[in-house]
Amino acid sequence: MWKPWEPSDSARMNFTANADYEEKNRHAMHLTAGQEVTSGPADRTWPGWIWACDADGRNGYVPAEILEPLGEDRWAAMEDFDPTVLKVSRGDKVTSVKQIHGWHWCKNAAEEEGWVAGYLLRPEEGA
Repeated sequence: MWKPWEPSDSARMNFTANADYEEKNRHAMHLTAGQEVTSGPADRTWPGWIWACDADGRNGYVPAEILEPLGEDRWAAMEDFDPTVLKVSRGDKVTSVKQIHGWHWCKNAAEEEGWVAGYLLRPEEGA
């Protein structure tokens, strides 16, 4: 499983999901370091994310800072990227271990991990 970083305990934040969300794209594009992709437009809703497509036709948004330009809309991943989106239900408690461009890499009580959009999260009181 992709481990984007090893944060300190102080970097972790606890949240409660304020709505239900389940990703519909079951064939999201996982990247490995060195893998080449082509790019489409940057996401206007989520600045810092770029639409990319791999050689097998899988596509999805990836953080711009993990891509190294190769020229002519071609890029190479500088690190592995796991696009897994964590399914959340209103009231779920999650811990965010990193935030990037409005999305949080979170872990739930069942130890499942994935991305959750910031607008779906409310900081826990006292946090």
